[in-house]
Amino acid sequence: MSETTLFFLIVILFLIRLAIVNNVFSFPKFWLPTFLRKVNKKSVLDWIDSALTAGIFALVFIILIGRLYIIPSSSMEPTLKPGDIVLGINMLWFQTKGELKINRGDIIIFKPPIDNKLYIKRLIGLPNEKLMIIHGNLYINDKLIKEDYISNKDYYDYGPVKVPPQSYFFLGDNRPNSYDSHLWPEPFVNKKDIKAKAVAIIFPPNRIKILSNPFNQNEK
Repeated sequence: MSETTLFFLIVILFLIRLAIVNNVFSFPKFWLPTFLRKVNKKSVLDWIDSALTAGIFALVFIILIGRLYIIPSSSMEPTLKPGDIVLGINMLWFQTKGELKINRGDIIIFKPPIDNKLYIKRLIGLPNEKLMIIHGNLYINDKLIKEDYISNKDYYDYGPVKVPPQSYFFLGDNRPNSYDSHLWPEPFVNKKDIKAKAVAIIFPPNRIKILSNPFNQNEK
């Protein structure tokens, strides 16, 4: 759920609570289904107050700390599997003087240019870099980049392209089964659409782990 959707749900709940307190909803009981005739105003207000508290807490958490993301597909296997719940830390914590402090190899939650849903992929191309893929091998600025974390490789060709300023290029780890930058009509994700950096799998218990960056060692 996005911050905007959550905000509007909170506003709607607040308006409903206000209407109940001011007896706007004092309809004759015979209009109501049988199971609702026994529900009193206090119990409804208690439920709304609980929902408002949870909603406000979730909104503050998303804005100031981060978000939870449920992996919907196999596009990031073997790193992330369908059903994994990932903790993403808000980009607020990865900015210095307006610049994002994210690196190639980070797993990022973002809004792509082709959809309003949030996606999760691995950051591959940084602003102003030349990028191309030759028979499945990644080249950045004409240098071959080793991707030892990939267990299911694809052998397509792509590019060369230059990543625009303030933009990023993303690929899934499961290359044959990932709908990502190399397939989108507009392949680049603007900085403003970067939402969070995935830092850990927190569920299921047997999958709990910190998500490391495989390029940290390769590019030193």
